[in-house]
Amino acid sequence: MTRDRIDEIDRKILRILQSDGRASMKDIADKIGKLSKVAVSYRVKRLRKTGVIQGFQAKIDPGCVGQGFLFVSRLSIAAKGAREGVIAKKIAALDGVQSVFQTFGDYDILVIGRARDAVAGRDMIQRMLRMKGVSDSTTIVAHTVAKQSLDVAL
Repeated sequence: MTRDRIDEIDRKILRILQSDGRASMKDIADKIGKLSKVAVSYRVKRLRKTGVIQGFQAKIDPGCVGQGFLFVSRLSIAAKGAREGVIAKKIAALDGVQSVFQTFGDYDILVIGRARDAVAGRDMIQRMLRMKGVSDSTTIVAHTVAKQSLDVAL
């Protein structure tokens, strides 16, 4: 679905679901004010079918489940091109890796990961560094999280 095919009502539905993924169709209809729950249900199904809504999940406090150590690693890849994508997929498959981005600039891959502590975090980073093709890295460890969100500005 293209951006121009999402109207203001779709945006309102998406805003509500971003803040409360468990909102009922009736709750959403009541908040919007000019739609029935059947109409909301139709729109949500369409947004899911077209890939705008990719799923629903609980927001978990990482510290409460023993994953309080947050790091960001920037990796350089010796072999450019298709090899970057292969390495990015291998990194993405590692337990604790939350996000992997292929980037332009001084580094080729950006990794955001979580671990239970500094030792486990170091082990994750070393596993990435041992991968064939990874030539250099810089890692930043977060000591405080001011904001962490996957919400999309609508």
